[in-house]
Amino acid sequence: MPQAKGSGRKRPPPRRRPQRRPLRPRRRRVNGRRRLLALLLLSMVAFLAISGRLIVLQVFDAGSLDQAAARQRLTVIDLPATRGRIFDRNLDDLALSVPARAIWADPRLVGDKKATAARLGALLGVPKAKLAERLALRGHFVYLARRIPKQTGDVIQRLRLPGIFVEVDVARRYPSGSVASQVLGFVDAEGGGVAGIEQQYDGLLRGHAGKIQLERDPQGRAIPQGRRSLEPAEPGTDLVLTIDQDLQYVTEQALARAVHDHNAKAGSVVVMSPRTGEVLAMANVPTFDPNRIARSKPESRKNRAIADVFEPGSTNKTITAAAALQHGVVTPRTETIVPDNLPLCPEKTFHDSHSHAPELMTFADIVAKSSNVGTIMAARDLGRDRLYQAEVDFGYGRRSGVDLPGESPGIVRPAKDWYCTDLGTNAIGQGVAVTVLQMASVYATVANNGVLRPPTLLRGTVDGRGRLARAEHKPGRRVLSARTARTLTRILEGVVEEGGTGTQAALDEWRVAGKTGTARKPDPNRRGYLPGAYVGSFIGFAPAEKPAVVVAVVIDQPTRGYYGGSVAAPVFKEVAGTALRRLGVVPTLPAKAVR
Repeated sequence: MPQAKGSGRKRPPPRRRPQRRPLRPRRRRVNGRRRLLALLLLSMVAFLAISGRLIVLQVFDAGSLDQAAARQRLTVIDLPATRGRIFDRNLDDLALSVPARAIWADPRLVGDKKATAARLGALLGVPKAKLAERLALRGHFVYLARRIPKQTGDVIQRLRLPGIFVEVDVARRYPSGSVASQVLGFVDAEGGGVAGIEQQYDGLLRGHAGKIQLERDPQGRAIPQGRRSLEPAEPGTDLVLTIDQDLQYVTEQALARAVHDHNAKAGSVVVMSPRTGEVLAMANVPTFDPNRIARSKPESRKNRAIADVFEPGSTNKTITAAAALQHGVVTPRTETIVPDNLPLCPEKTFHDSHSHAPELMTFADIVAKSSNVGTIMAARDLGRDRLYQAEVDFGYGRRSGVDLPGESPGIVRPAKDWYCTDLGTNAIGQGVAVTVLQMASVYATVANNGVLRPPTLLRGTVDGRGRLARAEHKPGRRVLSARTARTLTRILEGVVEEGGTGTQAALDEWRVAGKTGTARKPDPNRRGYLPGAYVGSFIGFAPAEKPAVVVAVVIDQPTRGYYGGSVAAPVFKEVAGTALRRLGVVPTLPAKAVR
C-alpha cells in the first residue's frame, strides 16, 4: 500500500467526542401545604353550599314543600248530597235520587290505554275511541262516566284496572217516566236543576255536598296511617206538589188522543182548584221522558201551558161579559137585535161565525151562542177603558206568579194605544195573547165568586221527621163582585146546554159552566193570520153551583175539525169527570138525569 509522502508512519484516526445528553427540564417543587389548603377550601365551600341548600329546603321552604308533597298524596273525593225527593199531593213519588257510581281515571297510572278503553267501553256503553281520547289527556283526574247504575260500577271495581277508580254517586230518577215531565223538569250532569220544579226549587232540593280527604300512594291505594278527614253531605229538602199523579196521567192520555185524532200540532191542559189556586194537573203534548233527556227535543221539553201564548178567541168573551155585567151595561135578559155583521170602523167589519138574519137575542143567548157581533155591541157600550181594565184585572199582560221558570206575561196593549178596531178585536179575543194558565186563572176567578187566587204548584215541604209543612201562598184578590160572578156562571151554564156551543163538555153527574173558543193563529213572520190554522179551546168548571175544579183545554192547530166545541170540549169532559171523582165531589144532578 503506498504511503503518504514525507511521512514514515501512520496517522491515528481522529477521536470522537462523547455526545452530550439533552438537558431535562428542571422540576418545580410543589408546596404540599398549599395543595392541602386548596382542597380544604374547596371542601368547605362545597359543605357550606350543601348546608345552605339544606337549610333553605328544611327551614325556609319546608312549609311549601310539605304542602306540595301533601297535594301529591292527598285526594279529595266529593260526596254528593242526596237530592230531595218530589212527591205528588198524595205523597206518591214523582222524582227521587238513587245510589249510583262515577268512574274516573288518573291517566298517568293507566298502562295500556287502548285495552283499558276497550274493556270499559263494553261495560259503560261508551265508544272506546271516546274513552281512549279521555285517557290520553294530561293531568291526574278525568271523569269517564257519571251516574251509572251501581251494579255496573261494582263490576268495574272488581276488574281492578290500573288507574281506574270508582266512587259513590247519585242519579236522579223519575219513576213515572213522562208523567208531568214539563212540570218536574230535569237535572244536568252536575245534578243541578235545569227546568221546571227542579230548577225553581233547586236551592231546597240540592242540599250541601260533602267531601273526603285521604292520602294515596303512587299506585292510588289509600295509605292506612295517612291523613284522612270527612265532611258529611247534607241531604236536600223533600217537596210535596199540588199535582195529582193519577189525574195527571189521565189528563195526558186524553190530551194525547185528542192531538192524535185531530192531527194537531200540539196541545195543553191545566186543571186547577179555584178555591186555593192549586194546580192539580198540567199537561202538554208533545212531551218527553226526563230519564232519557238526551233523546228528547227542545220543543218537547217546553212547558207550553205557561211559555206559549195564543189568541184566546171566544173564551175571552167571558171577560167582556164579566165587565159588562159588573158595570151594569147589560143583564142576562137584556135583549138586542143582533145582525150577522157589524161595521165598527170604516176599514173593518166584524162577522159572526155563521151567516144569519138579524136576530133578537138576550145577552145570555149572545154568550151561549158565542156571537161576535152581539159581544162587540156590548163592548161598545162598555167602552175601551173599562174593557182594557177588566183584562188587566184578570191578569193579562203579567205573569201569574206560578212557581215555574219560563212563564210568559202574555201581550195586551194599553188602551191609550188602541186603534179603532182594537175595541172589537179585544172583545172577542183577538189582538191579545195569553197563556193557557192565564185563561184557566180567569175562569177560576169566576168560579171562586170573583176572587183571583194566584196559581201554585207547591203544597209544602217535608221536614226531617216526615211531617208536612204547608207552603205559604199569596192572598187572593177580588176582581168581580160575588153577585156578578154567580150571574156570569149561570150564563156560562147555557154554553153547555142544548143550543150552546159546548154541549160535548156536559157531564152526566154535575152541572158545567164554560166557554168554547175558536181562534185563528197569527202569522209569526208577517201581519195577519196563517191560512187554515186555528186554535180550538174549551175552558170551564164544575160543579157549576159550587165549583171544585177548573179545566182549560187548548188544542193547537188541529186539521181534522177545529172548533173548540168539537176538539177541546170532549177532553174537558173526560178530565173534569176524573178530577171530580178523585176529589170525592158528590154528584149534583139527580139520578134520573144521569144518561
